[in-house]
Amino acid sequence: MDFRYGYRADSERNGTLSGDFMNRQANIAICPFSFPASLPLGPSIIKAFAEEHSDFKVNCVDLNAEWYNTFVDAALAGKSFVQFTPEARTDFAKAAKMFRDGGDVFWDEAEYQRLSRFFESIIRKVENVFLDGFERACAKGEYVPPIKAYAEHAARKLLANDPSVVGFSLMFREQYMPSVLIAYYVKALRPDVKIVFGGGYTSACHPSILFANPFIDFVVFNEGEGGFHALLMALDEGRTRFDGIANLIWRDPTVEEGWTKNPKSPSVDFKTQPYPDFSDFQLDSYFQPEPVFPIMSSKGCAWDKCTFCTHHRSYSGAHRAAPTDRVVGEIEHMVNTYGVKRFAFVDEMISPGRFRRISEDLIEKKIDITWYALAKPDLIYTEEILKVMHDGGCRYILWGVESANQRIIDLMDKGTTPDGVSEVLARSTRAGIHNHLFIIVGFPSETEAEFQETMEFLYDNRNNVHRILACGFSLDNGSVIFKEPERFGISRIWDVSNIATVSVKYDVEQGVGCFDTEKHAMFWKTNFFDHFEAFKGDLGLFRNHALLHYTYPERIKPVGGRRVPNPRKLKPPPYQAGRTVASDRKVLTK
Repeated sequence: MDFRYGYRADSERNGTLSGDFMNRQANIAICPFSFPASLPLGPSIIKAFAEEHSDFKVNCVDLNAEWYNTFVDAALAGKSFVQFTPEARTDFAKAAKMFRDGGDVFWDEAEYQRLSRFFESIIRKVENVFLDGFERACAKGEYVPPIKAYAEHAARKLLANDPSVVGFSLMFREQYMPSVLIAYYVKALRPDVKIVFGGGYTSACHPSILFANPFIDFVVFNEGEGGFHALLMALDEGRTRFDGIANLIWRDPTVEEGWTKNPKSPSVDFKTQPYPDFSDFQLDSYFQPEPVFPIMSSKGCAWDKCTFCTHHRSYSGAHRAAPTDRVVGEIEHMVNTYGVKRFAFVDEMISPGRFRRISEDLIEKKIDITWYALAKPDLIYTEEILKVMHDGGCRYILWGVESANQRIIDLMDKGTTPDGVSEVLARSTRAGIHNHLFIIVGFPSETEAEFQETMEFLYDNRNNVHRILACGFSLDNGSVIFKEPERFGISRIWDVSNIATVSVKYDVEQGVGCFDTEKHAMFWKTNFFDHFEAFKGDLGLFRNHALLHYTYPERIKPVGGRRVPNPRKLKPPPYQAGRTVASDRKVLTK
């Protein structure tokens, strides 16, 4: 990064830490830009573990939620750079109130659709303006005054309670540049403070990208709670070498790269892990009229075979699940501590038997909640199991369907069949559970005819499909497809080693090219997928908002007259296969 302001790297200072120096205060920042649709779970887990197993005090500081709320408040007060017509200002105020407080408009399907789309368009434009400013500041040292002022404000806020360590939790690419710039100012203001990066996005970045920033001292990858706690203990002891701390990357002047990556390891046993601590967050800062709390009952995926998936990067080792009594105990704790009654299971996948046991315990304890989760549509989801899940509070499931063409399903290694998926969706509907389906558009080597099979499957099952979540295929570094591209009809992968990104570009022999997948996804979203849905809206809010809509169906004022068009009559853009970028680009595969 080419910053204008001077900075002395840690290696230029005398700096052996000592126990007398170390202030046992650490902060974890969640930086923009990720629309605050739910409470941050990872930092809450790390905070709880560190405080239970040490004398450190850990504060979670959600700069991200603060930023969005500050912008909305400024726009409502007429102090934002966004210019509204009088009519648009009225709609923006209605939308902000709907997302924050609910009210009658939240249950009015027509108004919800209109206002959520309008609100999203404004938010996305503002995000893009600020993201461009952060990227210019980090990459070129060009400082737009609001960017510099905000980064300094955020840094001073993170330093207000005199921490010795400041961590940055990143889940998405859009948080990278803001986190880097704020971290720079933290170190410029307090050179003695140790900077730690972590989170799902950080785990996907190559260490050389992160440590190109001289003010980043450590990176915690995979599971964070054990590694972050062990790092705090090592710093408190005055250590200058950090060998042996699992899931840690640290600056090491004795090696050529300048950093050492320690082995990854499952850092925490569920039996010793305390419940997440959300006490630092203001529940009304999140854009949902009723709080929906995240809960993680397992780490890793019970299936763990999907060839396109890289979610394993967030965890260390094989799939591990907490005992069901601990899961139900955590839910009961959240109900009693925060008064919350809505939950989102964020596990990669939960087996039907495990769902049944959790639901039976919730029923037995008379814990009155509603919830949703992710799952794989296996025929082992019997009607009886789904009915128990409904009685235990399940109101909808996000099913990983992805495709309804058997060749593509087998390439994905999903372990399902179209007929089996169809039966599971019908069983779920009969049990009173709504079905949201993940669909991948433009899987490598998928032909137009094969994709059309998936569209016809959705149409034929339209009475049991309540929402479709579709996106263009993304080739992620570390997936099976990335490691074995030829098996999936990928002829070349383009080198992006100098970019802090997770996904990479590629060429295919047949099917839709990587630069066209989003175009196709948008066509089908507008002309087909959206017609399945009630309460259209994005911003990541649909998951939690959908739970509320399904929890209180009697409040809903529906649009009515919804009709799903026949996909056979639609005319999507033609597939464009083959090379899609200049032939002189450097490639990883040939």
